[in-house]
Amino acid sequence: MIHYKCANLVHMKDGKLLLVKVRENEHYYLPGGKIETGEDDRTSLERELREELSLQLDRENMLYLYTVTGPAYPDADKTVELRCYRYADDIGEIHMNSEITDVKYIDINEKEKIAPAVNKLIEEYL
Repeated sequence: MIHYKCANLVHMKDGKLLLVKVRENEHYYLPGGKIETGEDDRTSLERELREELSLQLDRENMLYLYTVTGPAYPDADKTVELRCYRYADDIGEIHMNSEITDVKYIDINEKEKIAPAVNKLIEEYL
């Protein structure tokens, strides 16, 4: 059973993956978030990236990559489905908003820093 369905951005730069951290969570995860009732993936991703990182991305340039299902973080007893998209253009300048406590590009081999479902994405797709 999938508890959460999310739309997420997979953005690589110099071999590193763009990841965010919220509050006191230990691990980083992909920018984006839960798909709200009545939203499609791209609408959700557009909204979440605007809220989290002040990014104004054009939904037509959001290209579907892959869907991965894995343990939710930090709710490890629940399951998350990450619907992953890349952006076909430059994402522009990132500005963290209140719910995000850190954003950085992390080497995909630094698995101990990365949430479980994102590590699964890395193993299966990247």
